[in-house]
Amino acid sequence: MTERRARPGNRHAPHHSQPADLPDPRMLALKTLQELRGGEVTLDELLSKHGFGLPSLDRNFLRQLLGTTLRHLGEIDAMLAPRYHPPQDRTAARLTNILRLGVAQLFFMDTADHGAVDSTVNLARDAGLHRYTKLINAVLRGLQRDGFEWPENVEDWQLNVPAWLRGSWKKAYGADVAQGIAQASLGYAMLDLSIKDPAEAAEWAEKMDGIVLPTGTVRLEGGRRIRNLPGYKDGKWWVQDAAASIPAKLFSAHKGKTIYDLCAAPGGKTMQLAAFGAQAIAVDKSEGRLKRVYENLERVELGAAVVIGDATDLAPDTPRADAVLLDAPCSATGTIRRHPDILLRQNDKLMRSLLPIQTKLLNQADKLLNVGGELIYCTCSLQPEEGEHQVKSFLADHPNYERKPITADELGGWSEAINDAGELRILPLHMQEYGGIDGFFCARLVKKS
Repeated sequence: MTERRARPGNRHAPHHSQPADLPDPRMLALKTLQELRGGEVTLDELLSKHGFGLPSLDRNFLRQLLGTTLRHLGEIDAMLAPRYHPPQDRTAARLTNILRLGVAQLFFMDTADHGAVDSTVNLARDAGLHRYTKLINAVLRGLQRDGFEWPENVEDWQLNVPAWLRGSWKKAYGADVAQGIAQASLGYAMLDLSIKDPAEAAEWAEKMDGIVLPTGTVRLEGGRRIRNLPGYKDGKWWVQDAAASIPAKLFSAHKGKTIYDLCAAPGGKTMQLAAFGAQAIAVDKSEGRLKRVYENLERVELGAAVVIGDATDLAPDTPRADAVLLDAPCSATGTIRRHPDILLRQNDKLMRSLLPIQTKLLNQADKLLNVGGELIYCTCSLQPEEGEHQVKSFLADHPNYERKPITADELGGWSEAINDAGELRILPLHMQEYGGIDGFFCARLVKKS
């Protein structure tokens, strides 16, 4: 057993004093953690709700506090375990989350020790848990004073990544690669931009002190205010992870072709298709999410048809297309760097509940596609069940389809993510020399008859 303390590399800026007439970001963080437990709503959705109207410093602190807590949740719970036993009543979840937020500030953020303890005690009081303030004070003061015992031969990633994920990655990729995936997933993502005119990528990278990845994405350091960057107001680019930008580029032809983008929101792929000259049709069942597609298309001055509807149940007379891009709803385990709430919200049962939806969407894509057309299926999941297995099953049920292998030439010479079947299996540990990339799967299929 060894003593461990916070690492300087995980520290964030301190929070300033909070005006009395504004909501306390710590209380909003507590509400967000409580609402995340159900798994139905995402951290980004909750941040948009709870962070609305907050000053930028408070909004940034809210995001940092929640991101830090979720990335270190396993460590935090291990630290609390010897000192804290949750009460057997309805206050247990709130009390536990209050302590988690306190430990995150005490050990993983640049909050003064006394400030972390006092603000957590006050949070409990404001949350109506007055009778537990002495307990909270004792637990945090004890950790502050004594540090904590750390199990030997146990690393941070083993605690912070749920066992079901670690096990599934080990089974799919082997122990060493699974460890690399876990460690990379707990890092922070860079800021990636897709340029409206790809020929201008180097020019925009220079303007914004960024680099151009082999796949054509412009990459910047994270933490920059997007709306203040050059070219935003003029619609010259949009935010899109490098991995997510690849599928729309893989069609043999774009110009003048009718291409469906199923499950399209927030619209990054739709904008790519439109910029390449396609007659893009964006389909999504969420009217709220499609609003973002409208707004994004308007900002970048691109046109596309937008259809509100469930892509699994489109009308029989829906027009057919030359190509279909299906970015299917999935467990999103490849995007933990950007969405650390997945570590808390997602589980094997929820992941498997999505499999029949993905199968249904693939079958719907077949109905929309003309003979000779291309179907690109992709997910931002690391789980083979949602990627390779779905494609294998689809091909077995649809012998009139065949894979069209993806080549390194189509990716600017980048080859490490292409598997033996000619599919893309991107892992978060890829492109480490550039700062990493989201996990992603992509296959290209051709309808022969």
